[in-house]
Amino acid sequence: MIKHMMLIVVCLLLMVTLGCSHDRLDLENTTLSLTYAYDVDDDDKLTVYQASTIFNKDVKKKYEVLAAKVNTPRQAREVFNSTSNGLIVVGKLQVLLIGERLLKKEGIMSQLDVVYRDPKNTGNIRMVAVKGPVSSIMESNFVDKPALPLYLTQLLDVEKRYNGTISTTIQKLHTYMFDKGITPAISEMKKDKKGLVVTGSALLDNKGIYKMSLSRRESSLLLLLQQEAKPPVTFTVRMPSLPFKRPNKLQNVKGHDFITLNITESKRNIKTRYKNNRFVFDIKMNLNVTLAERTFDMNMEKEKDRLSAIIAEQFKKEVTAFVEKVKKEKLDPFGFGWYARAYQYEHWKKNKDRWPDEFAKATVNITPNIKISSYGVIE
Repeated sequence: MIKHMMLIVVCLLLMVTLGCSHDRLDLENTTLSLTYAYDVDDDDKLTVYQASTIFNKDVKKKYEVLAAKVNTPRQAREVFNSTSNGLIVVGKLQVLLIGERLLKKEGIMSQLDVVYRDPKNTGNIRMVAVKGPVSSIMESNFVDKPALPLYLTQLLDVEKRYNGTISTTIQKLHTYMFDKGITPAISEMKKDKKGLVVTGSALLDNKGIYKMSLSRRESSLLLLLQQEAKPPVTFTVRMPSLPFKRPNKLQNVKGHDFITLNITESKRNIKTRYKNNRFVFDIKMNLNVTLAERTFDMNMEKEKDRLSAIIAEQFKKEVTAFVEKVKKEKLDPFGFGWYARAYQYEHWKKNKDRWPDEFAKATVNITPNIKISSYGVIE
């Protein structure tokens, strides 16, 4: 009886093994798409690019780039299949680049329908705006860099770690596009003479159309206001003339004084009011910082509190100016609309369909509190 049972088990295992062999897909016989890119040419024709890694030790170039001029992104797959040396697999896409011209002219949501509709696509595809044409990146040959798909992901990972860019997946973008309390932001990069550079972030309106760019420093401020920054957040602040500075022979001869801070902890508290027919947001930011650099001399033990107050004032000026700059474009990447909806719902309900315009009229009061927890091992 035991022998018969073992024979049945062996037969079942053989059947399963044979079944799997029909679905087997050898890596060297596939084209694994890791990067896609969309743009429009001078005639407003959609151009789709695909970058894939080549798994062949006999080939010198380790990645392949295909391009197709089409009416829709899905049509590009047929063009790629006609020239690819392997079955195209798109379920591992990591980065989707969008050209500046397409972002400014049409936005991106109509081009993303195929990505959202196909269940094989991952929701973790990173969205990146490109300053200039996408071809400047996809058609480049970086001889001293890793393969393009790996190069792109490494750049984005590093800048995300140092809070220099917003990291938005395609799933998060979908959420932000249909949430009336926030407008979307995505990473932004360009090509320069030496290679690729992550320049900061691109802000989009609620139709997915490009409105403005943020520098890496402004992206850090946005992440702090969103409570999404990963500590430490590094800031170099130019200091005004200070009455308690001591003469120092190493001081900058131009008289320009700077302090570099590492923000190790950030806590934000937002109170929402409605006054004089406009929303009011009172934001308190408690920041614990360590002193990383100082280009002037002073008695830190005696003057630490005064220095903290001056840094807080400089920080307040910069953050307030940044928020006002974004408000003028009628954007709310901070998500203040969420607070308006949560705490002033009756007023929000009347304005939700035109929230970015309403936020442009809002008053935002920012009060930072700086606490210097450490100023290094030397006085």
